[in-house]
Amino acid sequence: MGDTLEIDNDVLWGKLVKSWATGRNLVHPGQDPIAIPRTLEDLLNTAREIGLTITFPDGMVGLAVIQYSPQTAVIKLPPKAMVEATEAKLSQPDAVYPMPKFYEDFFRVPLPALSKDELFNLHAARIGDYSIRNCG
Repeated sequence: MGDTLEIDNDVLWGKLVKSWATGRNLVHPGQDPIAIPRTLEDLLNTAREIGLTITFPDGMVGLAVIQYSPQTAVIKLPPKAMVEATEAKLSQPDAVYPMPKFYEDFFRVPLPALSKDELFNLHAARIGDYSIRNCG
């Protein structure tokens, strides 16, 4: 446990999520579908079985897996405490936005340093995108 969510392999995590969404095993094609977890323990066991390490923030004990239809607008609200904790970190001198490393890996450039206003605007844009965007 710690104070942030950490996933050691973003591509493998993405394949796992896509497997759940489609009912096809995209982690190990040709094998049986991977069951959607119903508890945090189920999720951690599944992750371990496929060689994925997930670390959840201290105090996180529940799990909600939601799949909706393309005809339904879903707005996912992040927990107030998480928003405020990130804002507090971004207010510190020399703050760096906690962008997942895969952005640098795929775009092959280091992310630029940002001003305080740009950090808060990026935070707002990512929350807004996360809250309503459907994956696809």
